Amino acid sequence: MKNVLIVDDEPIVLDVLDRILTRLGYRTTIIDYWAGALDEFASQDFDMVLLDVLMPEKNGIEIARMMKRIKPDQIIVLVTGLAYNSVMLQADLECVDINGVISKPFTIQKVRTVVSGMLDTKEIYNQNAVLPSI
Repeated sequence: MKNVLIVDDEPIVLDVLDRILTRLGYRTTIIDYWAGALDEFASQDFDMVLLDVLMPEKNGIEIARMMKRIKPDQIIVLVTGLAYNSVMLQADLECVDINGVISKPFTIQKVRTVVSGMLDTKEIYNQNAVLPSI
């Protein structure tokens, strides 16, 4: 079972994403505060992180940077109410290795498509990776 960390300061968003992903067969961990999210992230392995952009104290871009320093290959998808083409979001995304964006309001189909698409692609890549011979 794939393990997904969901980080958002809005309880309703956490609840909806948790319900969607649980019904799709994923194990979820939900966190509503950036420091707790980093602690959980550092102590467990997650197949994917869904991370809200606008949160108090630290925004999702800053948190993503910290997570990428800990685990550079981590799949991170931002969840945001900002327009994807907003100047702020585009400028910040250029500085962080983000794998995707889910715009709010989102649909079950959008969440399913993004999450399963990225996790399936990662699994196919891992299965077909060729290790160098020594």
